[in-house]
Amino acid sequence: MGFKDILVHVDATASSRTRLQIGLTLARGFGARMAGLHVIPEPAVPPYFKPSVVERIAAIYAENAREAAAAAEVLFRQETKDAGVSTVWECIAGDMEVMIGERARFADLLVLGQFDTENPPMISAFLLPAKVVFGAATPILVVPNAWSFGDVGRSVVIAWDGSREAARSIRDAMPFLEVAERVLVLALDPERQGHMHAGAHTDEIVAYLNRHGVRVEAAEMRSDSKGVTMDLLEQTDRHSANLLVMGAYGHSPLWEFAVGGTTANVLEQTTIPVLMSR
Repeated sequence: MGFKDILVHVDATASSRTRLQIGLTLARGFGARMAGLHVIPEPAVPPYFKPSVVERIAAIYAENAREAAAAAEVLFRQETKDAGVSTVWECIAGDMEVMIGERARFADLLVLGQFDTENPPMISAFLLPAKVVFGAATPILVVPNAWSFGDVGRSVVIAWDGSREAARSIRDAMPFLEVAERVLVLALDPERQGHMHAGAHTDEIVAYLNRHGVRVEAAEMRSDSKGVTMDLLEQTDRHSANLLVMGAYGHSPLWEFAVGGTTANVLEQTTIPVLMSR
């Protein structure tokens, strides 16, 4: 069992280099092919520009997008040269969220960056990864922008609430879990989750993982006034985790984007990679 096709989103930002390094390391470890994907977004001119200059501004945005695509490909070629794994490059145009989600359906793992607050969205894009998970039938590894390249998955914390999404994320993360040195199943507020009958939250999932040869610790805790997101991230720090596994929640992409929630908050605030599934 393992990942055989890994897709990495590549843009013109510095954090793409780290994503590519992680993708290559995983590809070597699993004997996988790694694909790099860049999406050229359609120029979206803000409404505050005068109609007389819209065409000129759109042309400038389009040129910036082409330059960003060229820079992304150069970065991909540099990082994959003599990498010792099978690689392929793809550059397509269209809606960022839709195109990444569609291409991810043909991969075992999608590697994305965190929401990019430093660069104009019409150039280097990045939308919240929580939106992409609704269109991709693929587990997503979200790499924080500030993450320094290193081990991913040596020490894992699983956010467990008995839900369908949490169970799916565990199955999708199994290639990581089977080789991890330490795995903690963390049940936050188990008595209030309501996804499963009483007593089924930790014991059964621990037994399931044990049957797969995964060495597991388990803990239950109640969230405090700081909220679930802060409690979860504090626990990953306390356990020196370098991977958080969790289900992606939300009623729809629009709902998740407008209202937020644990999924969006964790992805915005995490300082370690997060593997999520829906």
